[in-house]
Amino acid sequence: MAGYDFNSRVRGALIKAREDARRRHHEYVGTEHLLLGLLAEEDTLVVDVLENLGARPINLQIAVEQMLTEGRPTGRIQTPDLPYTARARVVLDQAISVAHEFGDGYVGTQHLLLGLIREKQGIAARAMTAAGLTEPELLREIVRLLQGEGVAAMIDVPKSQSDTQVPLSIAVEVHYGDGSMAKKIFSSKDAAIGFLRDKPRE
Repeated sequence: MAGYDFNSRVRGALIKAREDARRRHHEYVGTEHLLLGLLAEEDTLVVDVLENLGARPINLQIAVEQMLTEGRPTGRIQTPDLPYTARARVVLDQAISVAHEFGDGYVGTQHLLLGLIREKQGIAARAMTAAGLTEPELLREIVRLLQGEGVAAMIDVPKSQSDTQVPLSIAVEVHYGDGSMAKKIFSSKDAAIGFLRDKPRE
């Protein structure tokens, strides 16, 4: 994936993913190795996101390992750069896409984490889904930790209908004595109530 600015944490995760694949005598780097490499990097943001959503990294690692089949030594010398599987390449492409969506000029661990679950079909995505993780929840928690609750709430589509939120606009119909009617738009509930309270009676 030359030409893309992976930060040091992501580069470390990719190195650990390759090492994990070699240790298991696999001749490829799959989504499972990418997730294990990311967890082994022990990035604070990733750890906080997972634990805040109730998915302990160690449990996620165990879940991935239970899905793996260990390879057998072949006696052949493995190439220095093991090839990425098609699904692993999708993960990296999705991580780059997420970075673009965020407007970031680099690919960080948060982008890789979202890329892993976006792929949907690989071992990593299946383990994450089995742990109760979803892409919207991961996205919201990442944004919350990086940019604050206010920004996260704006993109939290599944919870946008909660009782604590105020509509973005309120329309008030005003009827006049001559039978005409006009509609006024207010950006807050207080403004609408204030207008109705102060409006002179016809």
